[in-house]
Amino acid sequence: MRDSKPSDWLEQSSRWYYSQIDGPPPYVVDIRSAAVGQEVSDAKPGTLILRLHPRGGTVRVIDARGGDRGGIRSQGILRGRRFVMRRDNTVVWTSTVRSLVRKRHSLQLAGGESWTIDTPFYWRLNFTATLEGRTTLVGHLGPTMKHWGFKVEPGRETDDLLAAVGFLHWKWWTW
Repeated sequence: MRDSKPSDWLEQSSRWYYSQIDGPPPYVVDIRSAAVGQEVSDAKPGTLILRLHPRGGTVRVIDARGGDRGGIRSQGILRGRRFVMRRDNTVVWTSTVRSLVRKRHSLQLAGGESWTIDTPFYWRLNFTATLEGRTTLVGHLGPTMKHWGFKVEPGRETDDLLAAVGFLHWKWWTW
């Protein structure tokens, strides 16, 4: 039986994350973290983890120190259905749109983990990710549509997963 509710990890998590879309098109995405209970604002935005820079068909993933973490591009005959993140010509993850309304996505990490991510849709402002039937990411859209706040099960919050969530936010915003 699938566990549709987050486990105890949700209350035990000491950090939360958010992605924020900034600027005019093509829109840069910042992924930041903050301690649970910490208020964030423009003056105190939390800790920068990654920045996604779209340019000429590729979304560059840059870490907080300015290092290149890879690039994300569309792949396949049907443009906009499958996206691949590569680092040093090695596949890091593949994301595939799984629904006609672009709400459900599969995320296949290079290590073999297969995630299902449900993005916000109309009045449903929450989003989730499951791994092996367990909810491992829980998020909410807001305070504007350019902000996604979320928690990830401790131990699963890799930069590559955070890049995938930030990328899905950017695609969701630009579709």
